[in-house]
Amino acid sequence: MNIIQSFSENLEKLLERSKREANDACLIVASKYFTAEQILKLYEMGQRDFGENRVQDALLKMQSLPSDITWHLIGHLQKKKVNKVVDQFEYIHSVDSLELAQKISERSAQKQKIFAQVNTSNEPSKEGFSKEDFLQSYSKLESLNNIELVGLMTMAPLTDDQNVIRSCFRDLKEISKTLNRAHWKLSMGMSSDYPVAIEEGAHFIRIGRHFLKGL
Repeated sequence: MNIIQSFSENLEKLLERSKREANDACLIVASKYFTAEQILKLYEMGQRDFGENRVQDALLKMQSLPSDITWHLIGHLQKKKVNKVVDQFEYIHSVDSLELAQKISERSAQKQKIFAQVNTSNEPSKEGFSKEDFLQSYSKLESLNNIELVGLMTMAPLTDDQNVIRSCFRDLKEISKTLNRAHWKLSMGMSSDYPVAIEEGAHFIRIGRHFLKGL
């Protein structure tokens, strides 16, 4: 059993324990520190979803890797780099302002799938809409022609306090409930907290160095 299969088996157990379907959550390998060769090794193990933080690095890797990889932009996106990103990534997880979403819509030739990043921990160091700002911006986001708002993204604080982590994830889910958007996907959970994220309804989890160590 390879490292992808082993993790997938563990993920299925977590989903079963949370009374969710076995395919209800997707692993994104956060490949910021991976070479194209290392990504290819994981691809050959069955992994298809990869998340990149740095736009330029990601575009270079894409050139030499299989075309059926699903690419996710999971890092902060500067407005000046929107032109390089649209129509290159299947999902942009880090849309943290209405202005950024508007620019993506203007530049995209097709419906770009995005997640709105919400700062549920209220940490000044983190990017993202505040809950209040997102709710106020929601109707304008939905009206943009060339984006598809598929869900919400957040990051919990780096802490051992499980209650704090759980609260951040739960708050994200509550926003979708407030807006009656049960179909929205939730992008939340990383190496240290993904089991809690799964319990709270995560559909996409982003894990990186855990897999780098196994290569």
